[in-house]
Amino acid sequence: KLSFLVIVLTLFLCGCSIVQAVKLKDCTYQYSHISDVTFLEMTRSELLSLQGIMRVTRFIKSPNEEVKMGFTLHMKVTNPNKGIASMERLYYTICLDDSVQVAEGNIPENFTILGGTSADLALPLSFSMKQLFSGKSKASVSNLAWNAIGRGDSPSKITVNLRPVIRVGGAAMSIPKSIPLTFEYPTPDEGE
Repeated sequence: KLSFLVIVLTLFLCGCSIVQAVKLKDCTYQYSHISDVTFLEMTRSELLSLQGIMRVTRFIKSPNEEVKMGFTLHMKVTNPNKGIASMERLYYTICLDDSVQVAEGNIPENFTILGGTSADLALPLSFSMKQLFSGKSKASVSNLAWNAIGRGDSPSKITVNLRPVIRVGGAAMSIPKSIPLTFEYPTPDEGE
């Protein structure tokens, strides 16, 4: 009887986790905004100064130093279900212009969203610019750098592929298919 109870309890827990995965997949993910832009160890307001623009120009012309670009990507996540949707970790990849992968990583924090509500999911991102300034990726990455300081000629097309991880019967399980989110940066209302 005890082993039967353990089996039923295990199936129940797995079933709840699978329901969580379905609820998480049913959520909608929308681009909200980008904040906390840093480049060349400068904040966005510093980058907008004459000195900042000159440093960005020098770097783009001759990317000979190891430089990181960072920003926080905010997404509005809406759970249309009645129950809670949650994840314990989130893996992601970021691509520019459909072909240039600029970053991959994970956010090792729990994220829970109640049924029928929306919440902000903030992804702090950072990647090396120097290694991306070669070949066909240079134009896309240069455009992103200019857009990050509000001086770009055309928006950057950014695709974020999300792969949430949930807990199933005590084991971590990744959602089988990634959730893509594509947007242009900056949007017309983001301005400077």
